Amino acid sequence: MNANRIIACIAALAGFVASPAAHAQLFRAYVSSTGLDTNPCTLQQPCRLLPAALTAVATGGEIWMLDSANYNSSQVNITKSVTILAVPGALGSVVATAGSDAININAASIEVTLRNLVIVHYLASQNGINFATGSVLNVSDCEIYGVQAIGIRATASGGDVTVRNTVVRGTSAGFFSSGSVVATLDRVNLSGNVIGLYPVDGSQVKVSDSVLAGNTYNADVRSGFGTTRVAINGSVITGATFGVVASTSASGAAVYLALSDNTITHNGGGIQASQVAGTTTQVTADANWITYNGTGIIFSGSPLPTIYTRGNNTMKFNTADVSGGSLTALAAQ
Repeated sequence: MNANRIIACIAALAGFVASPAAHAQLFRAYVSSTGLDTNPCTLQQPCRLLPAALTAVATGGEIWMLDSANYNSSQVNITKSVTILAVPGALGSVVATAGSDAININAASIEVTLRNLVIVHYLASQNGINFATGSVLNVSDCEIYGVQAIGIRATASGGDVTVRNTVVRGTSAGFFSSGSVVATLDRVNLSGNVIGLYPVDGSQVKVSDSVLAGNTYNADVRSGFGTTRVAINGSVITGATFGVVASTSASGAAVYLALSDNTITHNGGGIQASQVAGTTTQVTADANWITYNGTGIIFSGSPLPTIYTRGNNTMKFNTADVSGGSLTALAAQ
């Protein structure tokens, strides 16, 4: 064997040995406005778009957006546990377009964190974040606006959702949950949507220190089946045609809504509850300011729902304080 053939064989063998390392997945992958998707997604050679980085990153790893840019050209499909974040000061944009979601999360048992992202609509869109299947979704310090369907849609069976320090505006519904989803929303702003908060059909949601403002329905809590449980605490609910609505629509369904220490003001109706036969709608109102609404509290349906009060709500300057029924006193225990 001549020298040239020996060198060629050694080079081929070296390439074969090196190839697993070259394709090893990264704990931390990087994307930037100047990156290339043919790069290995390292800090020195970042990728350009999220799908390439999702291929490069290991399960449970992180994808860092290094500067301000848009980081997708089509729906971003997440099928592994991952954290995606823009570095402080960068605008990490993901666009919902072509009638699709911006981010679709759809794989069993995965845990996904999204931080410091801006999710927007272009031409035709569905949801901003669609949590269809998975175990955990954490969203923090994000802004979602203008998508044509739902800002954050959580329907993953048994899914646990936490949303913090996030704005959702200009959508059909800001936050939607259904089924066995359990969600916590803290310091969230749902403004200028058709429906701000929209939990239905068995989901459980806790909202604290948040703003629901200028939606047609600031909060629309419903059940056609199962038991929907919602607690809203320390929040501002203002500027809507319907402030907080609790309703059932089919036999066996139930809604339990607890409202405490909220400011419910300048809505057409502050709190509205309704039910149909064979269902249960119960609202508890404790230490709320219910002021400057068309009507503070509204009952409807047959039989009438139950709205409990501790007798410590402040109801002033509504055109009418209570309409359609009577509050039920709830003694301190």
